Amino acid sequence: MNTQPAHTAPGTAPSAVEDIVKVHITFHGPFRVATGRAHEGTDQTVNRVDLLPASSVKGLLRASAAQLLPGRKDLLGTVFGTAQTPTPWHWGQVRFPDEPVVVPRARVSLDARTGAARNDHLLLGDEVWATTAEFTITRRGHLPCNQLADHRTVLACAAAAVHALGSDRRRGLGWVTCTPHPVVDEALLARFEELRAGVARD
Repeated sequence: MNTQPAHTAPGTAPSAVEDIVKVHITFHGPFRVATGRAHEGTDQTVNRVDLLPASSVKGLLRASAAQLLPGRKDLLGTVFGTAQTPTPWHWGQVRFPDEPVVVPRARVSLDARTGAARNDHLLLGDEVWATTAEFTITRRGHLPCNQLADHRTVLACAAAAVHALGSDRRRGLGWVTCTPHPVVDEALLARFEELRAGVARD
């Protein structure tokens, strides 16, 4: 597959609205995308320069799409890329209209027998509080015209199905609502069901 930029050079605006997918995120509480490193007394830290990395967002959408399209690894590969073929889409930086706030949160482990806090089991972690965020997925590589609408359908449905992000989701962190554009309406859902069934269009 030719992955050279089509029509526009990297870093320039797409030639048409069909070349992008926009996603609006509404946060229903704090979230944490941990760096995996401790720092200055905090066990679980976040990257304060990039609180929600584009790579994390891409991984979320790919995992969501994989659940929605369990029998379409071929389609997942063309949309999100494989080890041999890069994706034709570029995930842009997540932008927060309002400045997020990073606050510490303490968690303790309880003794199952006594119900009291266990010794040496205090965990301190960063939490990020934000109201909304946005990111854009832009087509940067070659994609046949008859596949463009299908890719945007997969990306929009995958985004709409994401309801949590980051770590400690089972502990109440990272609950979100993702609203994509194109809008997930009846026509788009009908096409998505065709894609699940492997129905091709000319």
